[in-house]
Amino acid sequence: MKRSLAIPVLMSLALLLSQAPLAVGAAGGGSPQFRAIAGVSMGGYGAANIGLSHPELFKTVACLGGPLDMAYMLKYMEVDLIGNYDHSPAYPDRETRIEMLLDLAISFGNPAYYNPLSLYYPPQISRDNARSPTTVFDFFDDRYNPTGALPVITFEDKSPGSWVEILMALDVNGNGKRDQGEPVLSRFGEPYGDSNGNGMWDLEEPFSDVGLDGVPATGDYGESDGTFTFNPSRLNFMSQDPSMRVRDLPVEILQDLNVYVDAGKEDEFQFNIHAERFVRIFLEKGLDVRIENGFPEDFPSVSHFGEKRVFVRYNGGHIGFNKENIGLSFSKARRGAKEAILVANRFTTLFAFVSDHFPGGQYGTNVYEMFRYPSKMSIAAFKSPSLNRKMKYGIYLPPGYKRDDGDRYPVLYLLGGYNMSLKSMANSRMKAALDVLVSSQEMQKMIIVIPDGTNYKNGRGNFFVNQVDQERGARFMDSFFDLTTHVESRFRTK
Repeated sequence: MKRSLAIPVLMSLALLLSQAPLAVGAAGGGSPQFRAIAGVSMGGYGAANIGLSHPELFKTVACLGGPLDMAYMLKYMEVDLIGNYDHSPAYPDRETRIEMLLDLAISFGNPAYYNPLSLYYPPQISRDNARSPTTVFDFFDDRYNPTGALPVITFEDKSPGSWVEILMALDVNGNGKRDQGEPVLSRFGEPYGDSNGNGMWDLEEPFSDVGLDGVPATGDYGESDGTFTFNPSRLNFMSQDPSMRVRDLPVEILQDLNVYVDAGKEDEFQFNIHAERFVRIFLEKGLDVRIENGFPEDFPSVSHFGEKRVFVRYNGGHIGFNKENIGLSFSKARRGAKEAILVANRFTTLFAFVSDHFPGGQYGTNVYEMFRYPSKMSIAAFKSPSLNRKMKYGIYLPPGYKRDDGDRYPVLYLLGGYNMSLKSMANSRMKAALDVLVSSQEMQKMIIVIPDGTNYKNGRGNFFVNQVDQERGARFMDSFFDLTTHVESRFRTK
């Protein structure tokens, strides 16, 4: 198929229009200096992406172990997930890896193939044949199928027992099924000489101008256009890239923001590399970043930072606790569980950083207030105009809020990770932990709102973006701003 410039331009235009929040100018009744956004893992990406794209709305942004560099995320998908399909580490498990690939394709488009008829499916694949045995011929690949003679097939992964509908495999033995070791094909970009070994094409590196399939004279997308060609879906990823947002923001705006980042030195998703690359951009712009190797204080003590920009590298993996239940981890931390103490360190530091960067504030409480006007942690719902449906959210109201004496409070929007449910974050254990931070004056009284990060169409993560595949996704970034408007019109936010 010959390259068409119209298709990627229209795809890009549709993306940019779909990503624009509906009510950016009316995020709520609060003030930006008293509004923070933070998250962990997928939610850390969402917090950084939303916060850095709207610095006029959020003066404090925090990311705990999330993807902050979409160029490196694409490298991870191409090299470490698809390229190493049968030999990736035990964690995350195979099912989670596949589900993440599917959800990334729903959110940003399929970066592994160019299909002018679909942002989601591989070429010649559609809803009709994606989940059934389908054979495609003349599918060229410079490494595994340079003549296009071998059949390429849709496949069902036996380990999770589901169809991997966004990928195609080479059917080497011709039995119509993908067997262990048969290559999963991908077309992220044209072939290039990776002279620095980073798994990504850099401007100074040579490339072959033969199109995405890597085979000359096939008329593939990008062939003989004189430039290095990426899969068009890459633009969708890069348009929602926290690192690019930092590069594009003027220094005078960046220096006014409070930014906190942490990452595990052994992060299984390599998000520690994301964090290092992200922080380097601030340094290159001449902005100081306090960098710590480990938390200055260990739970139950709390680390505090007066600096505006902080990066903590901790010893550990991505989450630090396999249940990914924040409230439960605080409970277990009291009993000395190493992983739970790490999670407690991460979240107490986050809450302290946010609190320390809200001006003024009410600190402390007493037995009478805790008994007469106790805090409240609940799961509520609101009608999202963008989605035309009810959406759930968690909310913490601090001790004394029920007194209704007119006091107003800063608000933190806390976005959860890929496998984190509202119940794992908005529960009695989390409430108790927050009450302790308030009563010990480690954290000022604040309202904490926990948006639902679940795609209601498939029960998995939505990455807090307006997903490009509206059949399988929805406008979740717009819904987030619906939530801020709801919260800050209903509750007493500063």
